[in-house]
Amino acid sequence: MFVELDPAAGQWIASNADRRWALLLEYWNHLAQRLDRLPKRAEIDPVGLPVGLLSNIFLVDVVRADGAPPRFRFRLLGASITARERVRPGQYLDEYMTGTTPDEMTRHYLDCLERRVRIRHTNLAWDHPSKEFISYHVMLLPLSSDGTVVDALLGLAIYEA
Repeated sequence: MFVELDPAAGQWIASNADRRWALLLEYWNHLAQRLDRLPKRAEIDPVGLPVGLLSNIFLVDVVRADGAPPRFRFRLLGASITARERVRPGQYLDEYMTGTTPDEMTRHYLDCLERRVRIRHTNLAWDHPSKEFISYHVMLLPLSSDGTVVDALLGLAIYEA
């Protein structure tokens, strides 16, 4: 495996009734093993994704500038995400998190840069237009143009309400 899967995340995925988590991880693993490296963003084929994933998928570009911490720019957001969240393509993670506590979310993205994969659980009560409580989970997988340096992320966000 080209990533370090958090043991708790592995158990959670294996025991979760929603198979989309396992399907995306299997898709990514199969692609990485076939290529013998981290997949490139362009190698993620929307048609090749397992059925039922596309509306919950998102892609993030890692933007690096000399000496500055990396920033994360949303490139693509599935319909299930844009229906619930105010984030839009082209927006940076740090712009999206205005007024929230960014620590856990930012740490999740930074972990993925180090090829550590885990599941983050949070909610949208603070953000959703109807102010209803929406719980969701997120998984991030690393992508790389050169097969080594992570320069994009493939995400899956699944909402429970």
